Amino acid sequence: MRPGARSATVAAAVAGVVWAGLATMADRPTGAAWAGIGCPVKALTGLDCPGCGSTRSLGALVRGDLGAALDHHLLLPVALLFVVASWANWTWSTWRHRPVSPIVRGPTAIVGIAVVLALFTVARNLAWGSWLGSGLT
Repeated sequence: MRPGARSATVAAAVAGVVWAGLATMADRPTGAAWAGIGCPVKALTGLDCPGCGSTRSLGALVRGDLGAALDHHLLLPVALLFVVASWANWTWSTWRHRPVSPIVRGPTAIVGIAVVLALFTVARNLAWGSWLGSGLT
């Protein structure tokens, strides 16, 4: 087996194991409390941090409930699309022995992502944007 194909095969196997581990979340209650995971920002300030609701959103995605996933955290499913696309791009490039070209490039894209995340965090903590909140009390 070619070295590049070997690392891509290992990456595919690791992704499968990670997905199987995430699938176990589907049988758990929807809150993060089952895992003992709590948000210190939410506990100290009562405000949703950028990640609040992401564990429940991921659990809903694993169960195949896109509506609930978007309700718990609007940006997580979108971010996971980029993660999966980046992984697929890396795997394809490795199998073909080509250099990997990143999907998100340059400082402008990174600053843009940071701005969207900051605006999302502010909006979900305002009264008019409460529908973006995690729903945790």
